[in-house]
Amino acid sequence: MYLNRTKKNPYTKQTVFDILSAAAGLAVIVVGGFSFLDPDRNAWLFPVVFLLAAVFQTLLAIPRVSGGYGNFGRKNGRQKAAGIALFIAAGLFVILAAVSAVCLWR
Repeated sequence: MYLNRTKKNPYTKQTVFDILSAAAGLAVIVVGGFSFLDPDRNAWLFPVVFLLAAVFQTLLAIPRVSGGYGNFGRKNGRQKAAGIALFIAAGLFVILAAVSAVCLWR
């Protein structure tokens, strides 16, 4: 997490994405822990865990695809490819959330 002290607003987009991704990652851990403590009673939390994981992956992917981490030259293409892979992983988590929701409420 980096604060930009040269501008009036010290919070850049990168700082906001870092804070949001840390909060989403912590939410995945907490909700996942509750869902595995008592799986019979908390089975409804599994789609929530997958959706939170998709949000987390998306928040990690956006700065990489948009070039927000300041990598220039050859590494910029690698960062974009990593961002696209994270978007694909987020899509898979959304599919898993939909499948688990259908299995639970069917």
